[in-house]
Amino acid sequence: MLEASLVKELSRYRTLPDKLRFLGVRIRQKNTQVERFSVALYQPTTDKVRTFFTTSPTQEAISHYDFPLVEAWSLRQIALQRHPRVINDLTQLVPPQQTGKVNPHTQKLVEQGWRASFTSPLLCGDELMGFVFFNSHTAYTFRGDLLYELELYSQLIAQLIYQDHAAIRTLTAAVRSTMALCAGRDPETGGHLERMAQYAQLIAANLEPKWTFSDRQIQHMLLFAPLHDLGKLAVPDRILLKKGKLTQEEFREMQNHTTRGIELLDNVVRTHGLENLPDVQMLKNIVLYHHEKMDGSGYPHGLSGEMIPIEARIIAVADVFDALTSERPYKKAWPVSVALEELQRIAGSHLDADCVEALLSQQQQVESILEQLQSDVVEA
Repeated sequence: MLEASLVKELSRYRTLPDKLRFLGVRIRQKNTQVERFSVALYQPTTDKVRTFFTTSPTQEAISHYDFPLVEAWSLRQIALQRHPRVINDLTQLVPPQQTGKVNPHTQKLVEQGWRASFTSPLLCGDELMGFVFFNSHTAYTFRGDLLYELELYSQLIAQLIYQDHAAIRTLTAAVRSTMALCAGRDPETGGHLERMAQYAQLIAANLEPKWTFSDRQIQHMLLFAPLHDLGKLAVPDRILLKKGKLTQEEFREMQNHTTRGIELLDNVVRTHGLENLPDVQMLKNIVLYHHEKMDGSGYPHGLSGEMIPIEARIIAVADVFDALTSERPYKKAWPVSVALEELQRIAGSHLDADCVEALLSQQQQVESILEQLQSDVVEA
C-alpha cells in the first residue's frame, strides 16, 4: 500500500501535470532504476491511443503521437486482459539489421537507451482510460515487489487522471446538455461536430514550432471544439431555421450567438463551480472568437491577425473545411483536394495561414477522418 503521506503531498499541487511530475520524482527517489513514466490516453470513438504526458525531457519525449489500438497487438492484449505487461529486454524486440521492420515506438526507445518497460492499463471501473509506461535504462528492472508497487502507482495515476477529466467532463457535459435543447433546431449535425473536432485536434498537433500545445491542451481542444456554437441556443427559430438568405438585420441577430454563447458558458461555469478549471479560457475563446477573420472583417469584435486567440483560429479552419467537404441539400460535398485549395485561397484574409498549412500537411489523416466519420446530409 502506498504511504498515506503521498496523497497529502499530492494535494499541494493544483494541476494534473504538476501532480504527475511530483509522482515521477517520488517514484525515482524510491526506485532509482525506474527513470521515467509516460501516459497515453485512449479515445474509444476513434480507437486511437494518443500521447498525453511524460516525465522525459523535451528532447526525449514522444509527444503529439497517436495510433489505432487495433493496430497495436500487444497493447490491445493489455486492454482486453486488463493486465500489465513486462518487457525486461527491449533489445530482443529489435534484432540487428531489422530497422524499419519493428514497431517504430519500440525502435525509438531502444535508440534512446531504454532497456526495460512495464506497461499497465489505466482503468476506472470497466472503462479503459489509457496506459502508463514505466521505463528503465537497465534490463530486468521490472520484477519482484517492484511490480506490485508500480501497479499501485498505476492505480493512483488512473485516479488522478479520472478526477482531472471528471471536471472537464462536467463542463463539457453541462454545455452539451444545454446544447441538446437545441437539437432539431441547429442544422449542424453530430457528425459535423465530431469531424471538425478531429480536424481541430490535428491542426493543433501540427502547429510547431510557432505554436506549441501540450498533449493535454490538444486533448481539451478535441473536447471543446464541438461546443463552439453554444450560443445558437439563443437564436430564434425564425432565423436559425430560415431556408432563404438572411436579411441584414437577421444576420446581425445571428452574429449575436457568439456573445450569447459566452453568457451561457459563464453561467454553466459558475453553476458548477468550475471558474478555476485549467484551460476553461480556451473554451471561452473558442465560443466567442471562432467567427473572427484574419483581415478584421469577422465578428463579434472585428479582431485581426494574432489578436484572435489561436484556438479560435484553429476552430475556424476546421469548421470551414468540414462545411466544404460535407453534403448539404443545396450542394454536393467537395473533394478533399478541392476544399484544401479553397482554404489556401482564403488563407491570410479569412483563415490563419499557419492553421491551413497544418491541415494541408496532414491530408492523409484528414481523408482518414472523413472516411471514418462519414459525412452526413442535413435535411432541408
